[in-house]
Amino acid sequence: MSADAPQALKQARSHRDRGDTMGPLFGLAAGPAGWVIQLVVGYGVSSYACFPHDAPARQSPPPGWAGEPALLLAINIACLLLVLAGLVVSLSAWRRSQNKTPTGAAAASEVREGRTRFLAGCGVLANLGFAVAILFDTVSILGTPACWSIAP
Repeated sequence: MSADAPQALKQARSHRDRGDTMGPLFGLAAGPAGWVIQLVVGYGVSSYACFPHDAPARQSPPPGWAGEPALLLAINIACLLLVLAGLVVSLSAWRRSQNKTPTGAAAASEVREGRTRFLAGCGVLANLGFAVAILFDTVSILGTPACWSIAP
């Protein structure tokens, strides 16, 4: 064991104690979570408004559901904000890990830094993709009337 080993071990332990993986993990999970919440809650609101019982509502909008597009738009905006928060956290973690260069630290510290950078990069890409998906769903809310049907 070399004389630098205790110093490298201390540096690896201090790096491990910082908890650098929680930010990138939140960033990685925020995109899919926002999209799933938008999809499930939006589908639930729309389906209950258009099929309150066994038969579909034939009016657009159904009685008492005139504010459904505004509610769906608010859900989409809230989920988009969650995805954008994940994007900011992931981008911040990616930039922080980009500026660090190994200075003779232990191999475990270098592996952890690479893992943090990988998680942050995946979070950036995932959040961008899910933000686009939520935006496309938002356009469909604004362009499609509630409870539309082909047959009268």
